[in-house]
Amino acid sequence: MNRVSLVGVATGNLIDIISSFIVAFVAAFPIALVHTLSYRQPLDPSALGQSGMFVAVSSILGSLCSILAGYVSARIAKHDEVLNGTLSSVLCVGLSAYSIFSGSITNHVGLYLAFVPLSLVLGAFGGYLRFRQRG
Repeated sequence: MNRVSLVGVATGNLIDIISSFIVAFVAAFPIALVHTLSYRQPLDPSALGQSGMFVAVSSILGSLCSILAGYVSARIAKHDEVLNGTLSSVLCVGLSAYSIFSGSITNHVGLYLAFVPLSLVLGAFGGYLRFRQRG
């Protein structure tokens, strides 16, 4: 247990979840605005998930959030950077798995399944970046 920094992992998990929600909002806002201006009616929030642009942008930005979370987790831990970076995305993986198995995800299930292991890899990459920076 000495290898895992609970403060670093907890902070990384919070950063991953909070920053992912923020970037999803940032990605949704311009898409909803363009739709509202184009069609002169507000965009139904349930239709937002159908937008390929929203899915692509939020996936890319969410991936960057996982890398950032892994980096911050590793920086706080100051040791075993890759391990602590990997563990920074456990909450994200758990929420994704819960969403898949509970049936609350009806669209893009394959994308969610792909992001379960990819989130761990991206967190590990953030930890690896910190390891390389520390030298």
